[in-house]
Amino acid sequence: MHPPAGTPKVSVIIPTFNRAALVQQAIASVLAQTYTDFECIVVDDGSTDQTKAALQPLFASARIRYVHQPNAGLSAARNHGLRLARGAYISFLDDDDLYEPNKLARQVEYLDAHPDAMLVHCWFTKFNEHNPDLGLRKPDWFQGWLYPDILSYWRMLMATPCLMFRREVFDTVGVFDESLRYAEDFDMWRRIARKYAFHRVPESLVRIRQQATSMSSHKAGSAAHFRTVLEKAFADDPQLSPRLRSNALAAMYTSVAQNLLGEGSPADIRAARQHLRTALCLRPLAPAAWLTLAASLLPLGLRGALAGAVRRLRFRRQG
Repeated sequence: MHPPAGTPKVSVIIPTFNRAALVQQAIASVLAQTYTDFECIVVDDGSTDQTKAALQPLFASARIRYVHQPNAGLSAARNHGLRLARGAYISFLDDDDLYEPNKLARQVEYLDAHPDAMLVHCWFTKFNEHNPDLGLRKPDWFQGWLYPDILSYWRMLMATPCLMFRREVFDTVGVFDESLRYAEDFDMWRRIARKYAFHRVPESLVRIRQQATSMSSHKAGSAAHFRTVLEKAFADDPQLSPRLRSNALAAMYTSVAQNLLGEGSPADIRAARQHLRTALCLRPLAPAAWLTLAASLLPLGLRGALAGAVRRLRFRRQG
């Protein structure tokens, strides 16, 4: 699949749902790019707020391409954007996140200079409405050939807006799985990892918004969704060993438990301990699961201070 001559080199796809104010900020960060050979496709996934009216001046002036679809979920919206995309390179942006001004320029430069690279990602910075800098994330593990190790790595995942792809990637591995309403990005990364090496630009080129709404409930329920994605991965590749399956599931349950420990509520701690028991049934000698279980027994204040110190150490601003 090749784009016709004379079309933009990059297609930026922004799926959105009921975030009229935030999606305008996301679009503005795209329109402010130093690299200008791109199209911006906004896929409205059945919004019932004022999204269409808010964006009307932008699509009326052809600064963006806007399309509305009945609500079908994030993956369906991304796939709709892919069908419309004309660029040789594809980049996604969630409607609450932002590109740094040189995001497209740096990644186009990398792909142009490395014709064997099929995708490239970057670092990102977390922020919220109260704090513009919640720390730099460096998913540097995602370099080179990662399959099947990617199934067992849960410490710091990539963010979808951080990637740029050659459009041929989706011809080979397929589009986002529309049956998944959670962790569809991880499902895509492991499918890509079976075929391609990962590349990165070691700069923070994206700002990922930390949303406070229902964070705890999303974390508590994430294990079931992650397990669905992992079981799909093992069904897709019968050559993967039962031991790898156990290790991958144990690592996932331990990671979810670690994310819950900082929440503080009794229900969160109970859920974390249950996930750790599951992890230890799968892998009885897993050091990380035992250490996390021990941390769950600490008093709330001490546990919170420890979690905060670890987070500041991991995500402090660097360079």
